Amino acid sequence: MLAWQGLSHHYAGAEAPIRYADFTLGAGRHLLLRGASGSGKSTLLALLAGLLRVQQGELSVAGSGLAGMSPRALDAWRGATLGVVPQRLHLSEALTVAENLALPALAAGQGADPGRAAELLAALDVAGLAARRPHQLSVGQAQRVALARALMRRPRLLLADEPSASLDDEHTLHMLALLLDAAEREGCTLVIASHDARVVDALNARQDVAEVML
Repeated sequence: MLAWQGLSHHYAGAEAPIRYADFTLGAGRHLLLRGASGSGKSTLLALLAGLLRVQQGELSVAGSGLAGMSPRALDAWRGATLGVVPQRLHLSEALTVAENLALPALAAGQGADPGRAAELLAALDVAGLAARRPHQLSVGQAQRVALARALMRRPRLLLADEPSASLDDEHTLHMLALLLDAAEREGCTLVIASHDARVVDALNARQDVAEVML
C-alpha cells in the first residue's frame, strides 16, 4: 500500500536534507509516524499527500508512483485517492455541515452527493447536525464532521496530523477509535502522525498498526 526507497527532502536554506529509511506497508495495515517536532513527520505526510514533490528517491502510494508525476496528475490522484483530517479542521464557517461535506466533490468538478454525506454523518453519530454551521458544533462534533468530509470520496489513504492536539485523555482515545473504525469500515489505510504518548501507547497495542520512528 505504501513504499518508499531512498526518499529525502531538502528545504531551501537547510543545512542537510531530511532522509527517510526505506519502508513498505502492506495492504490491510495502518501506520503511526512517530517523532518529536521537527523530526520530519509533517514533511513525510506532505510527501504522501503529493503536496511536496519527490526530490530524491521513490515513493509509491496505493500503487501509484508519485516521483515525476505532473502537477495536474497529482491533483487528480489526490482527489481520487486521498482523505485528510488536518490538525486544524478548516471547516468553512459560512457553510452548513452538509455544504462543507459537499466541498471535496465540488472542488473536483463533480456534483454533490447528499446520500453519501448522510451515510457518513449517520455512521459517525452526527446525522442530526447537517444543517448546523461549524460554530454551533462542539469540538468532538466538528472532528466527526471533518472526518466525514475526508471520507466523502472513498479514499484509499486517510491521513491524520496530530489528531489528539488539545484533547483530553477521554477524547483522545475516542478520536483514535473513530479514525480506526472509519478506516476499517471504508477499507482504507490510515496514517497518523503524532508525538503524543497517549496515541503511541494506544496504537502500539494493536497488531494492525506499524510504526516509523523519525
